[in-house]
Amino acid sequence: MANKKILIITYYWPPSGGTGVQRWLHFSRYLEELGWEPIIYTPANPEAPVQDEALLKLIGPKTKIRKQPIWEPTQLYKNLSGQKGKQLHTGFLTQEGQKTSSWLQRLAMWLRANIFIPDAKMAWIRPSVRFLTKELQKQPVAAIISTGPPHSLHLIARQLKRRTGTKWLADFRDPWTQIDWFEQLPLSRLGLRQHQKLEASIFKEADELIVVSRDMQTQMHKLAGRLPKLISNGFAPEDFSCFEHKPDPNFTILHTGSINKDRNPSAVWQSLGAYTKAHPDFAAKLRIRLIGALDASVKQDLQAEGLLPYTDFQDFIPHEHVIEALSCCSLLLLPLNNVKSQKGIVTGKLFEYLASQQPILAIGPADGDAAAILATQAGTQIIDFDTPVPWAQIIASCKDKPQRTASLLPYSRKELANQFAALIQ
Repeated sequence: MANKKILIITYYWPPSGGTGVQRWLHFSRYLEELGWEPIIYTPANPEAPVQDEALLKLIGPKTKIRKQPIWEPTQLYKNLSGQKGKQLHTGFLTQEGQKTSSWLQRLAMWLRANIFIPDAKMAWIRPSVRFLTKELQKQPVAAIISTGPPHSLHLIARQLKRRTGTKWLADFRDPWTQIDWFEQLPLSRLGLRQHQKLEASIFKEADELIVVSRDMQTQMHKLAGRLPKLISNGFAPEDFSCFEHKPDPNFTILHTGSINKDRNPSAVWQSLGAYTKAHPDFAAKLRIRLIGALDASVKQDLQAEGLLPYTDFQDFIPHEHVIEALSCCSLLLLPLNNVKSQKGIVTGKLFEYLASQQPILAIGPADGDAAAILATQAGTQIIDFDTPVPWAQIIASCKDKPQRTASLLPYSRKELANQFAALIQ
């Protein structure tokens, strides 16, 4: 009988919550349904920004979990950067809105850029390789899949590939040296060369490179000299199996997930504030619901435009409650990051927004990958970052719920899992 076991190396796994968990939580489950036997390797003590215990019930019944402790320099970094007692976001970067003027914070950022290469998970590489080498000797697998960031996990898989010759698929949910904030790191020449050298070794040695957007595919093709496979993010049909729209007694504009400074849609708030002042009847119905962590600039903009009285703020809520929130609103807001790599940004929530069959207003480049997807779907509009929103037109378009069932099939994670199965074979 052919070996159907696959080793999936991922930092993000339930009960950790957030967007980083979703891709491989669902793909592993659907690969199991296709006859594969996933073995998940993940830290026993990750630095998880949020916890979502409900995600545990979504793990496939035959999926095996292997955990090993990880040491991360997070406590040192938190102390140096003045974030003691706080959770750090992915990328080990300074929190949004945080001042970075002290020499301690500058030192912490220099250490992150030039010592913790490729990231703060680097100390997990050697012990993981030792542990997994022994595991693979006892129980060989058909393929190894590493997903990053953090990109240290690709380096674990690289060593396993070298030692065992097992087929290796490197899945990039975000770029490495091409990510928008990479240029903001205080890199020395030696540090930059080390990042580039390690990244190039992944490009050269992985049997398959996988990316999540068309622009990422183009950029990686230039760097790697080979064409990566494009397997986008998507939605899990089971999340919407009992989904029903609920009447919205107001005109609710909903955003789920974090909004950092680069994603804060200032032009939206400015034009919405002006429209609200000019149309009291609309103002009486307006509700803005923001679920997730926000940069300080968001509340500042809302206050400046007189929108705070209409706004409800919520911190993290479990993913199943996010899906429930999507059922009762009039318009979903989808701001993209206004950064150098903006054309390649396709957020995971885009597909859940589409699956909710709600009207969507996206803010981003009209020639980007997200715009190309939205253009094939009913009830969507995309407006550039600095363009005032034509609210009268948007509001009128929200009267009817769009129907996207057939057009969404290519973005079902169940269908996308078939593409991974083909690569494994």
